[in-house]
Amino acid sequence: MISFAPIWAIVLRHTRVLRRDFNLLLAIFYWPVLDILIWGFLGSWIQQSQTAQFQHYEAAALLGILLWQLVGRGCTNMIFSFTEELWSNNILNLFSLPLRIVEWMAGIVLFNTIMMVLTSIFCMFVIFMLYDLSIWYIISTFLICFPPLFFSGLWVGFTCLQILVMKGKRGQELGFVFGWFLLPFSGAYYPIEVLPSWGRIMSAFLPMSYVFQGMREYVMYQQDPTLNLVKGYVLSILYAIGAIILFIYCFNHSKRKGLARLAD
Repeated sequence: MISFAPIWAIVLRHTRVLRRDFNLLLAIFYWPVLDILIWGFLGSWIQQSQTAQFQHYEAAALLGILLWQLVGRGCTNMIFSFTEELWSNNILNLFSLPLRIVEWMAGIVLFNTIMMVLTSIFCMFVIFMLYDLSIWYIISTFLICFPPLFFSGLWVGFTCLQILVMKGKRGQELGFVFGWFLLPFSGAYYPIEVLPSWGRIMSAFLPMSYVFQGMREYVMYQQDPTLNLVKGYVLSILYAIGAIILFIYCFNHSKRKGLARLAD
């Protein structure tokens, strides 16, 4: 006969882990809220708009999904690159080698670039096969928006790595949370005008919001995206430089305290 006591003990064991680990508790509530924000704001835009305004929305939506991979998936690649060293208990061995932090960062950026190129090519192929869009139209629009979003992926990724290099394994979930927290306020799937006032203020500081706004105006309304793209370029490059400098500082500070603690 099955005893209820050991079953309840398992429940209590994991409940107490949640109480001690804020990251796990945050994940339980964060991801549902993220879905509510994204699809709720998209629904609000559709409800407020007229049908004629969505003549080219299919292309804008697909390109928004494709281009967000440069930020979201790029950030994820960089997080996994660091957490792999933590979970395999290789972090101490890695930086005991004659390997400078700048060289490791350059390797991670190159790896992320290769992965983003492969992911983008695969996504463009899937879009071309499943939807009635010209492959050259997809590629040309993608290349216009690629550089500022790639730099945006770098600053988001290195910001997440700052969390990991200070908190170690326990910061992994928080790193993912920060990276994807920016999606609802980036305007990848809808204009930032549908956001509440506090959301629009946040969007004004995100380079991605200008790039996606320019892409949508170009695809849906055939407007010149140059001004928005320039804003995205400037902000993304400045943020990337700042995030890299701050990551180096956080790494050196954590190294003085001992990298072995990150794998605990």
